Amino acid sequence: MKRTSRNGLTLLMIVNSLIFGIGGCAVAKGQETTVQQLVDSHYVNDEGVIHAYPNDETSEYLSESIGLYMQYLLQVNDEQGFGKQVEILTDHFLIEQDGQYFVPWRLYEKANVNALIDDVRIAAALKNAAKAFNEPDFLVLAEQILSSIRSRQHQGGIAVDYYDWSYGVAGKRLTLSYLINELTVSADSFDMLEAEKEQTFFPEYYDFDGKRYVESGEVHMIDQLLIAINRFDQGLPSPRFDSWLMAEWEEKSMLAGRFDRDTGAPTVDYESLAVYYYLWQYFERIEQPRFAEEAAKQAELVTDGEVPGELHFFDFIHYQMMMADQ
Repeated sequence: MKRTSRNGLTLLMIVNSLIFGIGGCAVAKGQETTVQQLVDSHYVNDEGVIHAYPNDETSEYLSESIGLYMQYLLQVNDEQGFGKQVEILTDHFLIEQDGQYFVPWRLYEKANVNALIDDVRIAAALKNAAKAFNEPDFLVLAEQILSSIRSRQHQGGIAVDYYDWSYGVAGKRLTLSYLINELTVSADSFDMLEAEKEQTFFPEYYDFDGKRYVESGEVHMIDQLLIAINRFDQGLPSPRFDSWLMAEWEEKSMLAGRFDRDTGAPTVDYESLAVYYYLWQYFERIEQPRFAEEAAKQAELVTDGEVPGELHFFDFIHYQMMMADQ
């Protein structure tokens, strides 16, 4: 097993403005620092790799983080910043084995499995950047990542959560929140979103060994909102979930991070910026613009004007992606 070099990857770094990161200034009100500067000063180590918690280089280094940051940099049209992340991806994350490539879900610790959602997000960002920045090598890199998923990471033609490169074994479950619209490696996988019993909340994943959908007693709203978004994008309505969600929002104007599946009552008192990002996205999809605006404003209240504070990068960058679109 060996890490790849850049494989002749040509990075055309064109700075579109004298001000670095134009469009990348969606930070808390009153701050002039760009998001990119906040990331560089709080979330990266000496090699430029993103760690999970601000100012804590002992926290995890996740492929999730690089994919989300690439998505943000593309959103704000930061070609130079995006190119830097591609370099970090190829230099630190991308591993070649048996003529194929994979991205371990975390760095600096023994990890021989990837994560479907992270790979798909990275590949989608690369594909879109190839077009936006006229850089065909990005498309080549995206196809290298997706090719491994197509050839190895499935059960009966249905994509699964991971592939274990140590044992040469595909995972035995598919997490429904992973079925984002950018998953182009297996169209049949989206059929797994259609199974829904007459209930408010969705099952979390499908177990291929047991041939059944699995539900947790406590539901995480990031998962539930992502599944609802994924269903909507495939033309599948979710009326019971929608009714519960809008009633909850109308009553409280906030959304907790977790709820009891049976009662629909919150099981925690914390709010998550990532939850509000997906809530905002979902309200936009189901044509509830007032609720979407309220969700974005509630996220701003939750930050209390302090970012990054102690925010995990997942929450930090989702918040910035939402603010960049306001």
